[in-house]
Amino acid sequence: MYLSHIRTNLVFFVLLLSTLACGVFSAQQAAEPPAPAAQTESPALTVPTDLPESTPAENPSGPNEIIPCNQLIPPDEWQNLVFGAESTLNEDAAPGATSCTWKYVPKGGTQESLFDLQAGFSADPTIWEATRKSELSNEPSDLVVTSIDGLGDENYTWVSQISGQRVVYVRQGNQTLIFRYNPQEILFMGTESGIMDMAQRIFERMK
Repeated sequence: MYLSHIRTNLVFFVLLLSTLACGVFSAQQAAEPPAPAAQTESPALTVPTDLPESTPAENPSGPNEIIPCNQLIPPDEWQNLVFGAESTLNEDAAPGATSCTWKYVPKGGTQESLFDLQAGFSADPTIWEATRKSELSNEPSDLVVTSIDGLGDENYTWVSQISGQRVVYVRQGNQTLIFRYNPQEILFMGTESGIMDMAQRIFERMK
């Protein structure tokens, strides 16, 4: 009986110690602040250091550019047109427009001839249009004006009854050309295909 009483007291004492220990542990947990949640770091932004430097855009031909006659028709090409005849060039090259007049005596001839070229690249074809109307107003009213299929966006051609020269007006976009020449001497441009070829060459050289 006495041993049973002691055993009961020991069990009670152990239970009491366990309860006290749990209470102390709980109090410590309540007093300690919760650990901060782990933060997910954003990946660092990497800026490449080997980017190529920006290159300014190329500027196409504009109304402020000056294009010389020797660029429109190079000297060697001109010599081929007149079969090596001696010539002189009168040039008026201004921003947006170039006027060229070659004077030459054709092979086997005695009289001086003219080859006239006017090129416009000022983005304003109104001068080209006004020149055409003014020139036509000096011609007889029965003058025949034709066009060449596939030549530029707009073209007019005729044989002047005043000078006897072939006259060709061509517009391609904002670029314009005017030719005046003797087709019996400039044989390359004596046909429609030759006129188209020469006009396209000059348009390309104005870019």
